Amino acid sequence: MVLSTPVGVIVIGIFIGTYILILSDKFHKPSAAVLGATLMVGTGVLTESDLASAINWQALGVLLGMFIIASSLREAGFFEWMGLHLARSVDAHPIRMYVLLPLMTAGMASLLDIVTVALFIVPLTVEVFEGLEIDPVPFVIAEVLAANIGGIATMVGDPTNIIIGSSLGLTFNQFLQNTAPIALAAIAVNGGLLYLKNRNFLHRDAMRRHRQKPVLDLRSPSEAVKDRGLLRVSLVSLVLAVSFLVVHTVLGVSAALATLLPAFLILVYESSRSNEVQHVLARIDWQIFFFFGGLFILVAALGKTGVLSMLGSEMIQVSGGNLALSVTLVLWVTAVISQVVDNVPLATVFIPVIAAMANTPGVAIAPLAWALAVGTGIGGMATPVGTASNLVALNILNKPKQRLSFARFAKRSIPLTIIDLAIANLILLLRL
Repeated sequence: MVLSTPVGVIVIGIFIGTYILILSDKFHKPSAAVLGATLMVGTGVLTESDLASAINWQALGVLLGMFIIASSLREAGFFEWMGLHLARSVDAHPIRMYVLLPLMTAGMASLLDIVTVALFIVPLTVEVFEGLEIDPVPFVIAEVLAANIGGIATMVGDPTNIIIGSSLGLTFNQFLQNTAPIALAAIAVNGGLLYLKNRNFLHRDAMRRHRQKPVLDLRSPSEAVKDRGLLRVSLVSLVLAVSFLVVHTVLGVSAALATLLPAFLILVYESSRSNEVQHVLARIDWQIFFFFGGLFILVAALGKTGVLSMLGSEMIQVSGGNLALSVTLVLWVTAVISQVVDNVPLATVFIPVIAAMANTPGVAIAPLAWALAVGTGIGGMATPVGTASNLVALNILNKPKQRLSFARFAKRSIPLTIIDLAIANLILLLRL
């Protein structure tokens, strides 16, 4: 075992130290990942060819394509336009909004970055309900939970799904068939339970205040649109990207190309208007790619020590090589860890673990992959620090004044997380 060698000990030490920095709020996460990757290269444990193969270029390509599309939709004012349309179409009726806002959030989060969705849906929700003098907190909680669940529905809904799918050769359609039913069931259950929890508030206080303000002074949706041309091109690109992802295996193209080609339309359009392409590229958060690249190298180096294979073997031993128990173990272990560890690095570490588990006869890789996607996706919604979208939403909500404490959020989210995981566990086992 490499573990007994000094180099193996150094590699494990670098990995643990880097993850401590990543978990710390006092250190820049992408910088921590790049620093750790640089130190790993310095140990000599990875060759030049290892470095090239360690980085999941397919995942980075899909991310780049979807980030270009999402950032262009944001720039054009799409999210505000959608939210204002919804609010005005139902006259900001509290009960209808309580049902429709989470559904809209989940739908957008299934195709676009959930942090971007939260950045625009939460401020709009606060704006609408503050105008009615209605507490926006119950609505924001429902939206945040819906965003996390919506993210697991497709391969592009959450970066973890992109990494899992690209690393294990899973397709967009396979995610639709296996994780989307879980997302739909969880959203339905959450919606019902949250409605029962807030029924008195919605029917009494919220509806009374809504009746007292018959005319709601909301902006026109057209005012939210900053660039009509860019909005049209971005929507066409999104439709094409999803369509290509559905049929990319039939067309014989990669998932990365399926998203990059539609995104290229936006670059061409912006260039045709004498806008520099760099303006489009400047809208992308490039730090995330350094973060992911660093993580891939860190995990590849750790894999050389044999630790991840050993962890996979241990988990198989605990489950006795039983597929149903293995799926359950992966689901709940990753769900618990993701409450305190960012789900992207967690998923990156666990991919080689479930690959090692799948070396056991009778244990297939695909069910373990669905368990990993759901565990990291749903598990993170239990606490405010579980996902970036949770933190973003709470920061926006609490910016003018403290409306929602971490403890109050967790009190609402943890029971629902446990219920959702139990439902997911049942569906995953029924589909074996």
